Amino acid sequence: MREPETRADLPGAIGSAIMVVIGAAAIWAARDYSDLGAVFPRTVGALLIALGIVYIALVALGRTRRAATVDGSTVRRALVAIVMLAWGFALGPLGFLPAGAAAMAALLLIAHHDRWTLRTALAYGLSIAAVLGLLYALFKHALQVPLP
Repeated sequence: MREPETRADLPGAIGSAIMVVIGAAAIWAARDYSDLGAVFPRTVGALLIALGIVYIALVALGRTRRAATVDGSTVRRALVAIVMLAWGFALGPLGFLPAGAAAMAALLLIAHHDRWTLRTALAYGLSIAAVLGLLYALFKHALQVPLP
């Protein structure tokens, strides 16, 4: 890993500005939701806006610097973004559990570097089931978020 650059983090500021726009879009899109259904997108949107503005202010004040470049696979990073985007589009037609299971399985396939064994596959399958089950129970029953 190389030493971080001393220049201001302009790419980070641009990314933060994009997050501010996405946060505003989430709040705007939630205007048609029910009061309960709008809580989550409004909260996340407000956080994106607030944290994005804070980071932009830090860049403007010279309190940031560019991060050191890290080794790794750009292809894997791109695949993670593609899977997450596909998951978002698949939620409506497939539903929360099937889309979530497919996305989690794809992410584990992308992230796994070692040799596959039956034990690994079973552990991943059980972890997918546990995480999805807990998330489903949390959102559907505890938070009463309507899921597709």
